[in-house]
Amino acid sequence: MVKLLKFYPFEVSLKKPRLVAYADVEVEELILIRGVRLFESKYGGYFIQPPDCVEIKSKVLLEAIRRVVVDYFKESVRSSAG
Repeated sequence: MVKLLKFYPFEVSLKKPRLVAYADVEVEELILIRGVRLFESKYGGYFIQPPDCVEIKSKVLLEAIRRVVVDYFKESVRSSAG
């Protein structure tokens, strides 16, 4: 199970892909990953990039982390901006 611990929203530029947030996530209460970057793609979707020192080989885990971070962004940050 992936759990979002902290979320740091911001926008650095209007050029896409653009960085819109950092997040800290916890995996199975065993692994803490700090500094997962959330980007908005030029096509309007979102993707994440883990810190350079972390390599996530499981596509299922990578998608679970992406889903948690993107869902939080859409529910909390975008809804409060509109």
